Amino acid sequence: MKKSTLEEIEQRFDADVERFSDLNTSQANTLDAVFNMELITDGIQKVYPNLKNILDIGCGAGNYAIKNLNEDQ
Repeated sequence: MKKSTLEEIEQRFDADVERFSDLNTSQANTLDAVFNMELITDGIQKVYPNLKNILDIGCGAGNYAIKNLNEDQ
């Protein structure tokens, strides 16, 4: 098996970031992902109704943080 070059890895990463950063399409990649996102973000908003800031530690595209902060707008 041939090891990927740094350029190939960068291209794949850039394509994945573009694909997963769109809230309308990225969460549709698995059957229950839309339900999970709604369930989790609704729960966060109920526990923290005045939430204004979220620390995203970089484990994904930040969709939960984006959705939580956009719910107020």
